[in-house]
Amino acid sequence: MTHRRRLFVFGMMITLVLTFLTGCWDRTETNDIAFVLTSSIDLEDDGKYRVTYMLPLPGSMGGASGGGGGTSGGKSYYIDSEVGSTIRDATSKLQMRMSRRLFLSHRRTIVLGEKLAKAGIGIMFDDAARTPESRLTCFLVVTKGKGYDLLNANPKFERFPSEVIREITKSRRAMATSTKDIGLALSFNSDPILSYLVAKETQGAKEPSQEIQLVGYGQFKGDRMVGIYKNHEANGLMWLRNYVREHLLTFPFESGKDISILVKEGHTEIKPILQGDKVIFELKLEAKGVIGEDLSEQDLNKPEAIHKVERKFAEQVKKCVQAAIKQMQKEGTDSAQLGLMIWRSHPNTWNNGLKERWRDVFKEAEFRIKVEASITETGLINQNVTKDGG
Repeated sequence: MTHRRRLFVFGMMITLVLTFLTGCWDRTETNDIAFVLTSSIDLEDDGKYRVTYMLPLPGSMGGASGGGGGTSGGKSYYIDSEVGSTIRDATSKLQMRMSRRLFLSHRRTIVLGEKLAKAGIGIMFDDAARTPESRLTCFLVVTKGKGYDLLNANPKFERFPSEVIREITKSRRAMATSTKDIGLALSFNSDPILSYLVAKETQGAKEPSQEIQLVGYGQFKGDRMVGIYKNHEANGLMWLRNYVREHLLTFPFESGKDISILVKEGHTEIKPILQGDKVIFELKLEAKGVIGEDLSEQDLNKPEAIHKVERKFAEQVKKCVQAAIKQMQKEGTDSAQLGLMIWRSHPNTWNNGLKERWRDVFKEAEFRIKVEASITETGLINQNVTKDGG
């Protein structure tokens, strides 16, 4: 290689290296960003929308974490809200008084106020879908009263209320409801559900705090909330959606004393049958549970005693499912997305008239329920340790 050629190759290498060393013209520094932890949307009495954001305070993020926002006495987060004729209008007004740009990629939950939920949540799917930073995996929850009141709760167990909302919503005892899930349900003209959270004051503490509690699921008819699934209805809804989460059933046994069974596993098979204008659903449920507490003073060493418990267990599961069905049919809400099952198994029938009449047909649908329940564990004991043979 000649000297001139070597100089040419060397020059090209230098040019290439310098190209890779150039900075990013559109970079965004961390110090210029306000990371949104969670947000809420409320409908005001005048029809305008209130948007509230929870943001971490950069100067308070160091050191050990503690209850209520830190151990230093001050909270390590900041809450602010604004009102606008649209959701984006309210956000823009809020941005005008912030020194950093609102950044939504780290937001994991959105809280919807009860008034907005009853008026219709479809409005938020226009704003969310147009914002690239807004994740469709973000959990949607609805709360009693105002959404910003839930953000202003002061739970002691986590540093940020947003963490409590997120962890409760995706816990093993809850049916998580993401923005994507709700959007898909509404696009199919189905009826979604949303986790229903409330702020509840602690009991027995010298310094009470407002903890966040999951009490059930918002019952939606289209994009409008018409009720709440609680207690038996909420448990039954899990079985109907074949999304059984860990939950406790407590009920009186033959002696009148209560027994508590923790449902560990569950599976539901639903078969739709069409007979003219009548729709029948055959449900086969398999439930597995463990005994958490037994006040009925029976000897669980005996097979006949276990069989009695299993029969009572099956009856309770069936009652939960029947309670959920009753609430669904009362409002004509297909919260279990049973219409989707008919569409998959009988697409022609569904598209040729049943789809338009589904709410009325669903109210008269017949449900045949069969439950097979089994107790897989009785704990480390089969009888109270104070009894003989315990």
